[in-house]
Amino acid sequence: MHEPYRRTVPGAKNAVLFVHGIVSTPRYWDAYAALVPEDWSVHCLLLPGHGGSVTDFGRTKRGEWLAHVRQAIGELRASHERVYIVAHSLGTLLTVQAVLAEPEKIAGLLLLAVPLRIFVQPASIIRNIGKGLGLGESPEELARYYGTAQDWRVWRYIGWIPRYLELFAISADVRRRIAALTVPAQVFMSGRDELVSRRSCRVLEKCPAVTLTVLPDSMHHELAPGDDARVREALKRMWGR
Repeated sequence: MHEPYRRTVPGAKNAVLFVHGIVSTPRYWDAYAALVPEDWSVHCLLLPGHGGSVTDFGRTKRGEWLAHVRQAIGELRASHERVYIVAHSLGTLLTVQAVLAEPEKIAGLLLLAVPLRIFVQPASIIRNIGKGLGLGESPEELARYYGTAQDWRVWRYIGWIPRYLELFAISADVRRRIAALTVPAQVFMSGRDELVSRRSCRVLEKCPAVTLTVLPDSMHHELAPGDDARVREALKRMWGR
């Protein structure tokens, strides 16, 4: 269910890379990947430690995440003239880190819910525990954005603590350096985000390469219908459709 998706079009000049967020899945991009022109290549990657068990996630390191993103970008650069990247949450941070190091051939970015400042609301903690234990939302709904197998053995989640500490470290690194970004970036932040502080917008407003839009009715994973339509239109404009 949570395998990476790749469509390689022989001779294609353009490619789109989709990078999901923490404990998420390539399936988060199903609807948006369907908008990519048929003569473009598409790669929805699966970050290391994701798509498997609770233990799998706990054993990965942030260096593995970044190396995986950089490898995917490098492969697309080698075979296409232009590469576009669409990313969410943790994926936006990894994308910015990779692009700051090697901006060549990156034609544009579309970033959703960039966690430059993180503020986790208590309700979100309760909700995420419910996801892990298989409570609350239907399996079909969870499958769209939650890529780790549910496990009621709560002690196994202790291994996640270092991974989330690394998320904070990645956030701090990108926060310090994002003003140096030169690749044009359309950034959409959710007005009702339960994980990302609104102070992130203050940092983004100082970045010349960033065009910032706040989606007033959306949350971290779920976009309100009207907000989702705005993101879709931005993607089509970025791809010249």
